[in-house]
Amino acid sequence: MAALALAVVSLVLIRGRLAGDGRAAGPLNRSGVPTAPSAPSVQQPSDVLTAPTASHRPSPTAPSTPTTPITAATATAPAPAVVSPSGAPTASRSRAAGRSATAVVPVAPRPTGSVLALSATTVDLGPVDSVWRLDLRGEGTAPVDVAVGASPSWLAVVPDRPRVNPGADVPLVITLDRSVAPPGPIDVTVPVSARNGVGGADVRITASVDGPPRILSVTAAPDRVVRTGCSPATGVAQSTAATSTVTVTAVDETGIFAVELAAVLPGGRTTTESLSLGTATGDRSTWTGRLASAPDPGTISYTATVTDLEGRRSQSPGSLVVLPCPS
Repeated sequence: MAALALAVVSLVLIRGRLAGDGRAAGPLNRSGVPTAPSAPSVQQPSDVLTAPTASHRPSPTAPSTPTTPITAATATAPAPAVVSPSGAPTASRSRAAGRSATAVVPVAPRPTGSVLALSATTVDLGPVDSVWRLDLRGEGTAPVDVAVGASPSWLAVVPDRPRVNPGADVPLVITLDRSVAPPGPIDVTVPVSARNGVGGADVRITASVDGPPRILSVTAAPDRVVRTGCSPATGVAQSTAATSTVTVTAVDETGIFAVELAAVLPGGRTTTESLSLGTATGDRSTWTGRLASAPDPGTISYTATVTDLEGRRSQSPGSLVVLPCPS
């Protein structure tokens, strides 16, 4: 009996070694085969985090697993474009687009030599303007000298400089002297050319010039004065006046600038008086001034000169009698 028990123990020890994990095999079932040991059940609290087991730790040399799996779509899709809050492209993309959209305009080469051009070939001064300006331009590769043709004495066409350099502008000044230009429509053509090259053009100048002012009347009231130095207590009322009021009425479409009264006194002395504007209605105006008597009896001869805004003048004469002192 003891020998049988010893044999059973030896058999159990041999099976434990054959298991290879250093642990004894589980108990034997009825047929003598050991059963697999059951894993112990350990219940962890639901609010306690447990560290992963060693079998789930990554190898020190293996790359970490990405959170999102890489599929064929995500591997080939480009990165999304950066859009500003307003929906417009970013500054860097806008600048790049602007550079690519800018058209390159070719610049034509300058003509070889001296070439003259004008900014305009017609000038209309109308009824008021007297000065106008054009531009002379050097269009070639060399300086050009300017030549201006003949014009009437009351019309000046003068370049600011006689030479125009390549790419430069020089003023061409046109001046109409309305004070001496003939009244009526003006239509004059003045040639402008290059002395040492090509180019230039004929400049047509038009204007409308009014005639000189029209003096409607010149009156002196009273028309007789006594000489200076007489006693005011003697003589009749009209003969005691020592000054006279001169009134000039004129018409001008442009407008009156000034009215002057130049007088020659008995004995040859002269005097000049500026008249003041009284009333004005449309093109018609009235001017008045004082003309003083003279020490000697005789006649004061005077001339009224009316000047309009264009410098045109008209004159009209008059006279004033100087009486001796009443006896």
